[in-house]
Amino acid sequence: MKRLPETGAMDLPEEVVSYDTLSKNFLGLVEKKFVRRASDLLSKTEHLNSPLILDAGTGTANIPLRFIHDLSPGRFVALDLSLNMLKKARSNVRDKGLQERIFLVCADAEKLPFRNDSFDLVYSHSTIHHLPDPLQAVSEMIRVTKRDSHFIIRDLRRPPALLLECYVRIFGFRYDRLMKKMYRDSLRAGYTYQEMKKLAKESENAVTKARRFFVTHVGLEGLKCDSEIMPEEEPERILARTNNYQ
Repeated sequence: MKRLPETGAMDLPEEVVSYDTLSKNFLGLVEKKFVRRASDLLSKTEHLNSPLILDAGTGTANIPLRFIHDLSPGRFVALDLSLNMLKKARSNVRDKGLQERIFLVCADAEKLPFRNDSFDLVYSHSTIHHLPDPLQAVSEMIRVTKRDSHFIIRDLRRPPALLLECYVRIFGFRYDRLMKKMYRDSLRAGYTYQEMKKLAKESENAVTKARRFFVTHVGLEGLKCDSEIMPEEEPERILARTNNYQ
C-alpha cells in the first residue's frame, strides 16, 4: 500500500479527547512494553543519578506518566506541536501531582529547541508518521541525545492494502468511530520495516538499527556515537554488545 502522509499536529478538541481516551483505555499494553524497552535502554547508560529524558511527540503525556512508575529518579521534557494536546497533558500531569518531574514544551520535533547532547534518553512513540521529513526528525533526536546514550523511535507499521481493514477490525475492534478513523489514517501514514531500514542507514552520528515490534509496529533504536568513522562491520558488533538486539 502506498504511503498516505498524515501531516500536521492533531489539534482539534475532539481529536485530543479521542487520543487521550485511546491511550488510557486501549493502548496500555503497547505503551507499557514500549516504556519497558526504553527503560532497559536507559539502564545501559552508566552513572545516571537523575536522568533527563525527552519525549518527542508526547501527545497528552500518558507515556511519561507511565514511565515514572518504572523510573524513580529522573525528569522528563514532554514536547508536542499541538497546544490543545499540551493543555490536556498539563491536566493529566497535574492530576498525578508530577509538575516537578514533567516539563511541557510546545515545539516542532523537526526543529528541537535544545542544545546538542542534552538528554540521557530520547524517545518518540507514534509521532514520526505525522512529520513531513522523518529523517530530519531522526537527525534532530540524535543531535540532542548525549554521546554514548540511546534513543528509541516506535511507530505504526503500514500494512498491505488488503489487510488495512483487517487491522482496523482486529486491533481496533473496541474503538468508536472517530478512533477507528484516526487509526485507519495513521496506518496509511505509517512506515514499513524496509522504510525504517532505509532511515536507519541514512541516519548519521549514531549506530542505528531498524526493529519490528509484533505485527503492528516498527521503529529505530540506536546509540549516539561517531558512526562515520567506524568500519562497516562495527555497528552490529556495538549494538550486540550494548543492547541485546535481535
